[in-house]
Amino acid sequence: MHRLSFIISEIYNKFLPLAENSKVKLSLDFPDTTQEIANPEQLKAELEKHLDSALTRTKSGEITISVQKHAIRITDSGTILSKPICALMSSPRVQVKSRVGFGTTVTINLSATDKTAE
Repeated sequence: MHRLSFIISEIYNKFLPLAENSKVKLSLDFPDTTQEIANPEQLKAELEKHLDSALTRTKSGEITISVQKHAIRITDSGTILSKPICALMSSPRVQVKSRVGFGTTVTINLSATDKTAE
């Protein structure tokens, strides 16, 4: 098992300078730093892919990484995606939703990610 806080910190620190250069605020909400996962490489790949996508789309605003017990949410206040694009970006463990006035939220299901490692 791998500590989730190390993975999140690594990704956050990698993307923070990119966000600052783009004038986008990158926030982290991580209440339980003791949580562990079984498949860190798969999670890193998903996080990097969706954070990079959010930074590419966002010209201003804020991107928040919120870690909960069973999911990680990346919320981007700067863009709106169409339903077909959200469907294309979604998978069994990743759900992408977008709403005018609220932005885009990518939810990565940690339970589904860990089950694939078993």
